[in-house]
Amino acid sequence: MTEAAPVTQPRDTLLLSHANPEDNEFTLWLALQLANEGYRVWCDLTKLLGGEVFWDDIQEVIKTRAVKLLYVLSRTSNAKDGPLKELHFAQGVAKKEKVKDFVIPLHIDALPHGEITIEITRVNTVPFAQSWGAGLAKLLEKLEKDKVPKDTKFNRTAVNDWWRTQFSAEQGLRKEPEEYLSNWFPVTLPTHIYFHSLSRKSIGVLEVAPALPYPAVQDGRFLITFAEAGDFEGRVGPEMYIAEAGKPMEVAALLAAPKSTFGKFLFQLLRVAWEQMLEERKLPVYELANKVKCFYFAKDRVPNDKVFFTGVDGERTYRAMVGYATRTNPTTGVSVKRFWHYAIQARPMVHPTLAYIFKSHVLFTNDGTTIWESKKKLASARRSQCKSWWNDEWRDRTLAAATHLCDGADKITVKLGSNVSLTIPPAPLPFCSPVSYTDPQLLRFSEDDETADDYGRNSRDDDAFEDDPPEGGEQ
Repeated sequence: MTEAAPVTQPRDTLLLSHANPEDNEFTLWLALQLANEGYRVWCDLTKLLGGEVFWDDIQEVIKTRAVKLLYVLSRTSNAKDGPLKELHFAQGVAKKEKVKDFVIPLHIDALPHGEITIEITRVNTVPFAQSWGAGLAKLLEKLEKDKVPKDTKFNRTAVNDWWRTQFSAEQGLRKEPEEYLSNWFPVTLPTHIYFHSLSRKSIGVLEVAPALPYPAVQDGRFLITFAEAGDFEGRVGPEMYIAEAGKPMEVAALLAAPKSTFGKFLFQLLRVAWEQMLEERKLPVYELANKVKCFYFAKDRVPNDKVFFTGVDGERTYRAMVGYATRTNPTTGVSVKRFWHYAIQARPMVHPTLAYIFKSHVLFTNDGTTIWESKKKLASARRSQCKSWWNDEWRDRTLAAATHLCDGADKITVKLGSNVSLTIPPAPLPFCSPVSYTDPQLLRFSEDDETADDYGRNSRDDDAFEDDPPEGGEQ
């Protein structure tokens, strides 16, 4: 009877190697991100999220199951016995089995290149020190390029289930107030508004021209506007004229009146005012799928495509508003430069406060000017480009866009008439949360410091390594 050949397990697991507990925060974050993307990932902090296996013999895993060993390179792991032993063993496996890019170092701190262990001095590293998000995006591209397999057991559901078993929903909450920034930019309006009476020179429908010199909304025979009647002389449409100038009425009183419908007219006025401002200043405008207009930064509209502004720490800083990436068609091998453009939509809000809600968008061109026609293609590119943008990047670009619209002044000015305007500050309204929150994983790590193992697992893969030329554009 012929003896059955042993079953060979596929190399399908991303093994994360790291210094424990020093690099735990990064390692856990990365493990969950990779599992979210569908990769079979293992580290000592999560074990195997989508399965049941607990491996005691890490060397055997490196020899038979690991498709990549992602080595979290830091000042600590660069000098700690546990991670260095794993690194040495993995390099031996890679050399013996001729596995390309088997070990991928992830450089997460300011460890100088000249001090990196000799084991990986000639290996390109993935830079994470400046931005974890940007590093993750490059890593995911590398994994796709190397055709690292995915496992359906590893998904967002598996990550959520694991998280619920590890952390209480209330853990990390502190009874301390904490201030946050909103995306509500308060509006200062004139105190009075006019209801001018309309009439015609001949019999017909009372209907004003679609394009008026200043923001105005028609309600039957009235033209509701902040501009005086003289601002519309000869401009309200064929056969139309203002028969009687309205008396100034208090905006606050109109809004506070019982069962008042004035709010909807004020909303329309604010929308028209914003769109007229964009048109008057000849800002590039794009109409979204829902017909709402947003302005975007075309290539070279601002010097070096960067806008300087005052950051949340009170210091002067900047953000890129246009960038690019070079994409290669896997079928044709043709490389194409793809520009991304930051864009802002301003949605009026009347209640509970007068404000514009700034909403961020990202658009794409191949020439720096002409936005792609396909809404579907734009949406797909946006998901790909922005998956590594975190809250601070969106926040800062919003602040930068608001500063740009100030046009060198200390506020944004939007004309409502020949001698009247509304103003918007370059900073949004803050709000105060009655409680604060500390990430529970940090709490757990601090509690486990004394009992942590000598080393753990962390890793991550990338398409553009630290020693390669940058793909292009600031992320």
